[in-house]
Amino acid sequence: MLNKASILTVSTLASLLLLTACDSSTGGAAGDTDDDLIATALLAPFTGIYELEDGWKGEEGDRGILVIDTPGADGTSVAQLFDYDDIDNCLPTRPSSGVVRKDDFSNRVFMDDIVQFDAAVLSLSGSVLTLEFSDDFDIDDDPQTSEVSITAEKLGVAQISDLGSDC
Repeated sequence: MLNKASILTVSTLASLLLLTACDSSTGGAAGDTDDDLIATALLAPFTGIYELEDGWKGEEGDRGILVIDTPGADGTSVAQLFDYDDIDNCLPTRPSSGVVRKDDFSNRVFMDDIVQFDAAVLSLSGSVLTLEFSDDFDIDDDPQTSEVSITAEKLGVAQISDLGSDC
């Protein structure tokens, strides 16, 4: 019996095969490159809405939501970090935005341009996303600014608005 991860892997590979069948040398995927197609297939499993571990910012009960969109044709995904407003119980309307991308020289996945997690290396194990990054801005409010790792659990919601109202 196939589990969710196996089904997702099989469907991702099937999608990749279909996309590569329309390679740019025949004009079927004008502008797409093999690298973009590989990156798109690699990033697809990361798509989702994740809740960062409690205390991700050094405060117990602080809620952070990370949204990673479906990868585009350019082989990148938009990422948004929502620092949930715990006082007013709402989602900020202006999240921090960045990009998730495949490393140019390996199959590692990076998240860039979100200040708190710039140049974070992402990995996925089932529904748990791990972010490894240098804590240059000391987001967890401890004296260490070295490499840290935090986790986030994929939530079973379809859209960010399912988590509450906007601030």
